[in-house]
Amino acid sequence: MQTNSPGWSLGIDIGGSSVKMALVQGVEQPYTLRGDPHEMPSFEVLSDSIRYSFDALMKQAGLDRGDVSSVGVSIAGPMDSEGVIEMAANVPALAGVSIPNWIEDTLKLGVPVTAATDANAAAACEHRRNPMPGRSLYLSLGTGVGGAVLDDGRPVIITRGTSGHFGHMDVSGGDPDAPVTPGAGRGALEAYIGFRTLEAAGVPFESEDRFAHPTMKRALTALASGIRILLAMYRPDHIVLVGGTVNIFAPALDRVEAMANDGVTRAAPAKWTLSVGQSDNFAAAIGAATLSKVC
Repeated sequence: MQTNSPGWSLGIDIGGSSVKMALVQGVEQPYTLRGDPHEMPSFEVLSDSIRYSFDALMKQAGLDRGDVSSVGVSIAGPMDSEGVIEMAANVPALAGVSIPNWIEDTLKLGVPVTAATDANAAAACEHRRNPMPGRSLYLSLGTGVGGAVLDDGRPVIITRGTSGHFGHMDVSGGDPDAPVTPGAGRGALEAYIGFRTLEAAGVPFESEDRFAHPTMKRALTALASGIRILLAMYRPDHIVLVGGTVNIFAPALDRVEAMANDGVTRAAPAKWTLSVGQSDNFAAAIGAATLSKVC
């Protein structure tokens, strides 16, 4: 049992299917809890879910409200510098809402509240588990493709609360038959390596022969091309692949790295690493709590 003491950070990940929470202190193992499932919840339903989940998590951890010293909130969607959500496809009731003000009004903890995109939060969780010096770029692979850049654990914010929209990079090389997705557009990295593209093509995910599939061959080439662009733009010391479909690509990591390095621009860093991170369902909540201490 962990010792009750001040200085716990609360992380709240507001997703389209549920609210997830984590209590984090130093290098201790976080306490985590998933709230009741929801779908397109109203503002009131979300507020109630956060209150109930918080009370349940505090009871599970054996902590008092006064033990929480900061709160971080993670949500998918672009946000401004004040934590106001511009658009929230999975939780539209939060569009235009100031997330820090709302959470303070809901929980009334009287402590600092910060807001971050889910990509930044998940990256912060990876950095907490495996700190890397310098600049680290986390490329998230799943139904969509996104990511974040951290400088010694601090997010690099360029636009709309993000480091940039990685999945929207055009890696088609001008191919007139390039795939397209509604969100990212024609020829985008997401259109090549997103889960729905691979699934629709019938890629045998569990087979060791999946990399012989034409769509997977094309996906590996697109991933390497995307990494080459990211190396030139952000000059990271480390690139870490994370997300729900990362294990599909993991066995081909050496191949992707070799393709990315082949003739890469001199603008890229002379030395960089490519690795696979550890992802789980509470990564964004844990990362949001971590960011609440450093932002």
